Amino acid sequence: MKPDISVIIPVYNGSRFIADAVNSALSQTGVNFEVLVIDDCSEDDTPDIMMNLMKTDERLIYIRTLSNLGVAGARNMGVEAASGEWVAFLDADDKWHSDKLFRQNELIKQYESTGKYPPLCYTGAYVMNDDGSFAGRIIKAPSRVSSHELLLGNVIVASTALVRRVCLMEYPFEKGKLYGDYIEWFRILVNYGAGVGISQPLVRYRLSEKSKTRNKVKSALTTWRTYKYLGLSTHQSLVSFAFYVKHGLQRYVL
Repeated sequence: MKPDISVIIPVYNGSRFIADAVNSALSQTGVNFEVLVIDDCSEDDTPDIMMNLMKTDERLIYIRTLSNLGVAGARNMGVEAASGEWVAFLDADDKWHSDKLFRQNELIKQYESTGKYPPLCYTGAYVMNDDGSFAGRIIKAPSRVSSHELLLGNVIVASTALVRRVCLMEYPFEKGKLYGDYIEWFRILVNYGAGVGISQPLVRYRLSEKSKTRNKVKSALTTWRTYKYLGLSTHQSLVSFAFYVKHGLQRYVL
């Protein structure tokens, strides 16, 4: 039976956490799904780990790229290969609560029953350190976010996002050194309307030592360049950047 949801996990040298990520995806209850792991030419034990995991569940699909595409390219490859109407993203070092997809699916059905068709659904996230310990912060997701509201700060953690595949096909992830997730969500919301959210932290989001958000100066510069890339005026960029500086990582993720 064709899956309703395709879970895409891009990975590069992710042997440390990939099994946990995959197992958290496979543990989802109450929904019909497939899991696609896109291995972006890993040079560690990731392929061996995946070969063993594939023996345990037929819903797991492993795809290895021919060259290193970067996370945006790996996600786009996964979207191309996906069979579901909806696509969920899970980073290789994050984990999901077992009813994450079910609760998102139920919320989407509630909206569709009233004639509304949100392009994406997201949840809150529990932030953990590289070692898995609690980092002292929970990202709460608003019940709704428009493109305008997104300019005041990105509340959509990539591993919480469930997106209509048709939107992703029209607007693939942008490659480069800017905040590609943020650019992606903004473009989809501009063209397809507001997204909807579940405030509860149904995702464990790992703030790794290599994360861009660890270096606040670099993060700030990249944030400004991302605003300009989106075509915002200097005034719009300044307003958005002011909100970013004020709230920092206490609420938003870029």
